[in-house]
Amino acid sequence: MEFRQLKYFIAVAEELHFGRAAESLHLSQPALSKQIQALENHLEIQLFDRTKHSCQLTPAGQKFLETARRVLHEVEEGIQITRQVADGHIGKLRLGLTEATLFCYAPRILKMYRERYPQVELILKSGGTEAHVEALRTQQIDVAFVYLPIREPTLWVYPLHEQFYIAALSSSHPLARYKQIPLQALANEPLIIYPRSLAPVLYADFIKYCEQVGFVPNIVQQAELAQTRLGLVAAGAGITFVLTDMQNLSAKGVVYRPLIGDFLKLKLAIARRQTESSSVVHEFLKVFLNELVVS
Repeated sequence: MEFRQLKYFIAVAEELHFGRAAESLHLSQPALSKQIQALENHLEIQLFDRTKHSCQLTPAGQKFLETARRVLHEVEEGIQITRQVADGHIGKLRLGLTEATLFCYAPRILKMYRERYPQVELILKSGGTEAHVEALRTQQIDVAFVYLPIREPTLWVYPLHEQFYIAALSSSHPLARYKQIPLQALANEPLIIYPRSLAPVLYADFIKYCEQVGFVPNIVQQAELAQTRLGLVAAGAGITFVLTDMQNLSAKGVVYRPLIGDFLKLKLAIARRQTESSSVVHEFLKVFLNELVVS
């Protein structure tokens, strides 16, 4: 049995006239009659009672009409869904976010993407660059925001922009009255920074910049999350550092100040696998990069 034979059968069943059905299908009447006969032979069932001037569905034909319509609908729906999957309109996207991108790119881009592709399931995973690179490599996520440099030849990486670290301190701190703070002014201050175990290169660079201006930093606490570090700052435990993209993060009793002199900065990028074939992934990147150009 061929799929087209179902369409032919439905047309005849709805018209109850081979001539009109053939005309609607752009077929000759003999060709249509031959196809219906072939269908009946295949099913070993008579679907129509035919006379010289009319035809009627048999009881078996009436039942088969219900089945044929349902099958045709499901096939057409399946084709539509398959096309949407191929076009990146249906599926799943696992996106790796850094803490800073939660407050800069993510809200605007994800809102826009959800509006355009409501049938794509978004799964968000937070983490650092090393964790995201490993998750991309092992296919646990599809796209990720990362910080350069990364050395993973299996990834396609698109650089975005540089982010600078700024100081976050209590609004009651004497240094808060300055619009900018020299790094050396922090020489005797208690400092709260990102854990060395999670970002050894960043930690080493922090120590290096402090030593270049003549002091060894007084690190009193380490905390992974910026919100935690800002909470400690608000409690008077010390001064911390956050990326410029995070200064919109509201923390009561905390102010942000740029640092004078050479200090930590990171280059943000977005990455996927070089061999990625998912239309969902490519459509997301198209939306994201187009929005970058516009904004």
